[in-house]
Amino acid sequence: MTRPRRRKVLFVVHGLDGGGAERVVVRLLCSLDRARFQPVLLLFRRAGVYLPQVPPDVPVVDCGRYASGGRWRWLARFVGILRAERADVIVSFLWFANALTVVARAVSGVSGRLVVSERVTLTGAREGLFTEAFRRLVLATLYRFADRVVPNSQEMARQLVGALRLSAARVVPLPNPLDVEAILARARGPGPRGPEGLPRVVAMGRMTPQKGFDLLLRAVARLETPCRVAVLGEGSGLGGLAALAAELGLTDRVEFPGFLENPYPVLAAAAVFALPSRYEGFPNALVEAMALGLPCVAARCPTGPEEIITDGVDGLLVPMEDPDALAAAIGRLLADSALRARLGEAAARRARDFDLPVVVRRFEALFEEVAD
Repeated sequence: MTRPRRRKVLFVVHGLDGGGAERVVVRLLCSLDRARFQPVLLLFRRAGVYLPQVPPDVPVVDCGRYASGGRWRWLARFVGILRAERADVIVSFLWFANALTVVARAVSGVSGRLVVSERVTLTGAREGLFTEAFRRLVLATLYRFADRVVPNSQEMARQLVGALRLSAARVVPLPNPLDVEAILARARGPGPRGPEGLPRVVAMGRMTPQKGFDLLLRAVARLETPCRVAVLGEGSGLGGLAALAAELGLTDRVEFPGFLENPYPVLAAAAVFALPSRYEGFPNALVEAMALGLPCVAARCPTGPEEIITDGVDGLLVPMEDPDALAAAIGRLLADSALRARLGEAAARRARDFDLPVVVRRFEALFEEVAD
């Protein structure tokens, strides 16, 4: 019996900075069945905190977006790489890379199937009217030339079919994979856990308005139960959040540790995890906290939390843009250890639905389907 040919899968992403989509790419690169797939990674720029985590057997090619030698020459290199690699399946992540990959595949003339992965809601995102209008126009124009479009939530799939009028048969929602065992192991390893004493509320993500950390600070200022707060991550909004903490009189109770390569000891030692986002795609940080058995409070923002948490069963959901409701939910958890334990145990069970082996098998099935 002849062995089936290994299919080359070329992953395309701008860089490997500390975002959720980049983590998904690395997890897929690490976990794809090497007997059936040969993964290759194409970066617009060879940089990012997750670059060291790329497996050594995965070739990394770089378009050199910020290299010298012409502002747009990297796009020609991109097209040349597609021709040279001759991948069976091309998988791109995030709308800017997706749009360029659709165009580059058409220019290159390669026959590899294209899967574009959309990670952020189409309704409720607050990136500015021009940016959002331009993004919708680009997606509506170009995504119809992809063989499959993969959002990370059912609601986002409905948006792509409804707002962009994509064929429902080509839109395949798949959640982000979560490596539960690795998270549990790393939580037991060395790492900062924070001071003893007051219970700790933790949040994690990029320091941008999207994540709503300003709402969390305002909620904590309303709490009657004393607690400490740690907001993990980095970004341009850090200065504004530090100033808001000072304005609210929280400077001595709020920490901004920055990006932590291993945040899980901090999460594991927390009393509550908060996700006050204004919009999401699929919030990795929320599911990671749930995997560690943390009771979680999340805003009912566009796409993500309502498909992950069942309110009152494995977490608490609160209205968006409502610091009072957020404060009430956090205070309720801090005051009730039995509730924290019950929701935390249910959260850990729910997180297993997104475990790496389960979700990666679904990605592999998709790659084989489009390649046939």
